Amino acid sequence: MSNTAILSLNQWRETGTWVDVDGQRIFVSVQGEGPPLLVLHGFPTASYDYARLAPLLSSHYRLILFDYLGFGFSDKPVTHHYSLFEQADIAQAICKHYGVEQVSILTHDMGNSISLELLRRGSPVVDQVFMLNGSVLLKYYRPLITQRLLLNPVIGPLMTRLRLVNRRAFGQQFGSLFAQRPPDAEMDDFWALINHHDGARIYHRLIRYLNERKVHEYAWLDALQAHSAPLTVIWGQRDPVSVRQIAQAVLERRPDAAYFPLENIGHYPQWEAPEQVAEILLNQQ
Repeated sequence: MSNTAILSLNQWRETGTWVDVDGQRIFVSVQGEGPPLLVLHGFPTASYDYARLAPLLSSHYRLILFDYLGFGFSDKPVTHHYSLFEQADIAQAICKHYGVEQVSILTHDMGNSISLELLRRGSPVVDQVFMLNGSVLLKYYRPLITQRLLLNPVIGPLMTRLRLVNRRAFGQQFGSLFAQRPPDAEMDDFWALINHHDGARIYHRLIRYLNERKVHEYAWLDALQAHSAPLTVIWGQRDPVSVRQIAQAVLERRPDAAYFPLENIGHYPQWEAPEQVAEILLNQQ
């Protein structure tokens, strides 16, 4: 685990503000100076996933980070139908709000699908894509037990209604995504992001993005293959969920991509190895 200094969760919250998008409050943190870099997080946490990496990039980029609807400090409507397409709409609205028409993208996990939808749409204009671990091809996806159960249309709502998604269960499953399990204090922060606004009650709704991936994954990969933006793939090799075969599948479609496999790193390279990730990004800038 990296020794990079990290903002506390409260300090991270103080870096941001809330932007209204179609009547929903979206938490946005804009940090640093330079060309804009849109930063997209994964399921189930929030933009705080980049709290170790952001300070290493902020003197080179104007980072635009936000929590998706239903995640982190953003609003979490209870009966909402959450969609990757809506999250892409929000990303576009955030860019428009800050006057960004041309941008590079740093993306991870669920954010990978959102970034590919943005590539498909062609707005904003994307200059460069930095892709971290994410299951953009479900053929090789290895879901955790809780992910399988939450996705079940009967069991998932029952789990959240009975509060079976709790700090203990979360810690056991989420901790397994890292090559080295984070300390309890960090796990508490990750859980706090999920449970903010009682977010654990909508957990089963948020994970349904995987159903959209199943339908649209090849269209999104086609968009990535056809797009001219330089692609850099950074992949933790000890990821038990988004395994290395997924990165290889991406590279088959984009043989021009720069590939950086990170040994002894799990699903969260930006948290586990921020110095390595920052060095790669800045060298590819």
